[in-house]
Amino acid sequence: MQQALAGLRSQQQSSNMVEFRCGKMKMDGNGTTVRPDMRKGKLTVAKSQEDGLMHLTWTDRGQGVMEDDFIIFPGDATFSYVEKARNNAKNNRVYLLKFTSTSKLHFFWMQEPKADKDEELSSKVNSYINGEEPADQGGAAASVGQMDQAQLLAMLTQGRSRPMDGAGGDAAAAGDAAGGGDAAGGTESVTAGPADAAAGASGEA
Repeated sequence: MQQALAGLRSQQQSSNMVEFRCGKMKMDGNGTTVRPDMRKGKLTVAKSQEDGLMHLTWTDRGQGVMEDDFIIFPGDATFSYVEKARNNAKNNRVYLLKFTSTSKLHFFWMQEPKADKDEELSSKVNSYINGEEPADQGGAAASVGQMDQAQLLAMLTQGRSRPMDGAGGDAAAAGDAAGGGDAAGGTESVTAGPADAAAGASGEA
């Protein structure tokens, strides 16, 4: 029973993260234009169990190789939409990871099939890297934190009596296995504009 309780607490801790299909973008030598890296990628924000710090990572889904691993402290960075990309018909889902301590900029483009969750995902990234709980999960997190042992046992009992939610599998994983399901990424470049690229003119995106 103690193992079951520990497993539940571990699941609660691991849920404090966000993960979605996302590609990288590269900045041209002029420091004002970014172009999409067409590889399938995955962006993850999670608190490491090893060092207890918040990590934002980017993984090449095709190779299964993590290429970028940023350790981010609250107030150290923002993840925001690039307004200059809004009217770009082929590639208008561009986001920027910007650190306050460096001029280097990191651009990403959403690869989820539908754009209706982009704002929500971006908001979650910002919340987690700044040590906050996303607004739409705050109530649930508070409720779990207030549960006593009897309530946790009741939850475990209910979990055994019915199938787990999402038993059909992870949609992103299914999309990878099928070789599809990603958003189509245009090869057209995006002009980041002075507000986004001026600070990173001397750095690689």
